Formats: sequence, C-alpha cells, structure tokens
Amino acid sequence: MAAEAVPGSVPFDDNMRITSVASGVDAKSAAILGAGVNLTYSLKKFDRTVSQATVEDPRLTLKRVLQRPGKVTETVEVQYVFGDAADVAAANLIEGTELQIAVRYSEPNATAWTSAQIADILHIQCGVQRKDAPVENGVQTITQTWYIISPSEDDVAIIV
Repeated sequence: MAAEAVPGSVPFDDNMRITSVASGVDAKSAAILGAGVNLTYSLKKFDRTVSQATVEDPRLTLKRVLQRPGKVTETVEVQYVFGDAADVAAANLIEGTELQIAVRYSEPNATAWTSAQIADILHIQCGVQRKDAPVENGVQTITQTWYIISPSEDDVAIIV
C-alpha cells in the first residue's frame, strides 16, 4: 500500500512580513507597500483572533434549539520592542492613528513586496501604547490593541 501524501508545513520564523501604510492609499500595491513601514522585525507578538457569535433559534415544538451564525468579531493585539534609535513601531503606531496593515505569510521576510503575492489587509485604528512591566533579562516592550475599523480583506493578491 502506498503511503498517503502528507502536506508540508512552513515555519513562522523568517516567513512573515508585516507592513503598515496610511489609511486611504492602495494597500494592495507592491509599490506602496514597498514604501510602507516595515514592522516585521519590531513585533514580538501578533495575536489576531477571529470569532463568531451563535444566534439561538429556539422553536416552540422542537426539543433541540436550532442555531444560526452570528456576528463576527476580530481582535488584534501586538507587542513590540521600543527604545532604540531605529525604533519604527512606537513612532508609527501612535494612539488614534488609522492605518492599513498588510500581513504576508509563508514567504521569507526579506522578500520584497511584488505582484501576485497573497496577503491579508487589516484596516485598523491604534489603541493606547501600554509599556510593559520590566523583566529581568528582557527587553523593553509595548503592548497595543489594534481596533478593526473596516472589514479585513483576507488572501488578496498584491498588484504592481
């Protein structure tokens, strides 16, 4: 009997690029993304969670309660380093700033943005920058919530 094919996997290490661009520009453009702020090496944590509520649909004569899909909630919490002269995250992710965040998976971080790459585009407003408590043998970090202000666009093709 032949062995079944097992799909390969791609590690996150060195295979994710995160770039911010101003709200209102074409975040699907490789040229605009190339001129954006590269947050890839500043982030320590990128926690994007999507959940969906359940709408209960009980019926008078049924023993079971039926259900329907409800509203979708998306949250993003990030943690990034700060304090160095080359710090780009804290300087650009100012509270109240509206940005578009392009997230590209499964390609080396160092690969420049080019057409036909696939990315998620998040439309966010930056929350307050919360300096984290100091830790022994650690680095200075800020934790921040990114508020989704327009539906995210998943798996979009980057254009020239």
